[in-house]
Amino acid sequence: MAFQNMTFLKNLSDLLIGHYINNYNNDDANITPLAANGKVLLGSIAFRAKGLGKAAPWTVLADAADVVATNEFAVILGDGYGYKQDFVLAPIAAGRFNAVVVKRGPAEFKEFYIKEQYATKLGAAPYDVLKQLMADQGLVVLNDVSDYKHTI
Repeated sequence: MAFQNMTFLKNLSDLLIGHYINNYNNDDANITPLAANGKVLLGSIAFRAKGLGKAAPWTVLADAADVVATNEFAVILGDGYGYKQDFVLAPIAAGRFNAVVVKRGPAEFKEFYIKEQYATKLGAAPYDVLKQLMADQGLVVLNDVSDYKHTI
C-alpha cells in the first residue's frame, strides 16, 4: 500500500467547551482583513474599543499594546456563514458581515489554539492580562480541562 498524506481537521470542539445560551453568544462582525491574504486561524482573537455599534470593525489581535481594559475582545469562529477552521477574511462591504465571533459569555474555551497564537507573540504577562480581560467579558479560557464540570 502506498503512503498517503492525511490532513487532520480542526474541529470547533477543539476550541469551544461551553456555549450555554444556544447561539446568543454568537454575533456577526466585520473584521479588518489581514494584509497579503493572511489566514485567520482557529482561536484568533479580535479586538476593538468598548462601546461601539455592531457595524464597527474589529481588528485581529497582533500586539501586546492592544491588550488594555478599554478594548473588548472576541474569539473568531468562522467567516460570515459559519464555522471555518482557517480562512481568509472577505473585504468589509456595506450591509454585510465577514465573520462570526463570540464576544460575550458565558462561554468557555480550551487554551491550546489561543495559546499557540498569542503566548509567545504577546509575552507571558500580556497574555495573562488578555485571558483576564476576556474572562471579565465571560469568555473564559481554561488551561486545563481535566477537572472541568460543565454547569448546564
